[in-house]
Amino acid sequence: MHIAPEIIAEQVMGYVVWAAQLIPTLKPSAKKTYSVAIIPQGPHFYTGLLQAAGYLLLDSKKKKVLIISQQSEDIKHILVDNNVYGPIFGQYIKSSSNKITKFAREIDAIISTSQQKLLAEYINFQLPFLRVISTSKEILHISIGEKSSKTSLNKVLKWIKNHKKEYNIVFLTNIELIQAAKSKKNDEQEKIAKIIQTSSEKKPLLTLFQKTLDSQKKRPQIIAYVNPADFGKATSLTTRYICAVG
Repeated sequence: MHIAPEIIAEQVMGYVVWAAQLIPTLKPSAKKTYSVAIIPQGPHFYTGLLQAAGYLLLDSKKKKVLIISQQSEDIKHILVDNNVYGPIFGQYIKSSSNKITKFAREIDAIISTSQQKLLAEYINFQLPFLRVISTSKEILHISIGEKSSKTSLNKVLKWIKNHKKEYNIVFLTNIELIQAAKSKKNDEQEKIAKIIQTSSEKKPLLTLFQKTLDSQKKRPQIIAYVNPADFGKATSLTTRYICAVG
């Protein structure tokens, strides 16, 4: 079913209003902005508020964004997204072939093909928020294979350090607990905070997130998170959707 752009815009603005009500309760500095965020990779029913909060907190002066996801289609490599997105509110998103090729070479990555459909699915969830909230004029998207080499990950980190003044960095991921927690919400949030601050070869995306924060000498701040069990889903679910910034 096709949903009109106007309806999508209204839905996203609804999330923006809710997020704006949430953020002041955290008492951030009026001048505080962030350059790095983790937001969920999931359906808007659970995650719309978290996605809106993440994009609202990013530095609006930066007109470029690098989106980083994780994929299982080519587990040993990093893929650079080569898809054309849109139209969303009358505009298409497509980086030039020269820029894509140069970027892929710099980070030792492979340019994606039309058969690798996960990358498009990841970004399609983000497009309405990027168009309604973000002021970004350029979007790059890479997706990390679960067994990407340390060399490739270090090249991505080097690229981020060299371009962090120009780009906001958005990590798309959900958090998996070892087992369904029966603890209080504050205790569970502490567990989630430890997960996103721990480097591990088994979690390349979160490792890259942590090292990106280290380069800025910051610790992530969890804005909010969602436990699907709170919406009547099975209490055994271990997936958590979070918004964290740094």
